[in-house]
Amino acid sequence: MAELETAFSTLTDVLSTTEKEIGEEVKVIEQQIQQLQDRIVELNSRQQTLVHDRESIGDMYKRYCQSDSEGKAVEF
Repeated sequence: MAELETAFSTLTDVLSTTEKEIGEEVKVIEQQIQQLQDRIVELNSRQQTLVHDRESIGDMYKRYCQSDSEGKAVEF
């Protein structure tokens, strides 16, 4: 009976250790997921800024670099 109790105790210890290790790994992965989500938000914001800047440059180009009736660029 003592051997059986020892075996169960050892098994319980191993399972507890494994459970703790898995729990820690899950926490690390959750942190990495959060970091990636934060990075996605940051990059989306930067992308929106770039789209706006591209549109602004396009508008300026249209305004200041229009061609005259002969197809030549108007110089200012």
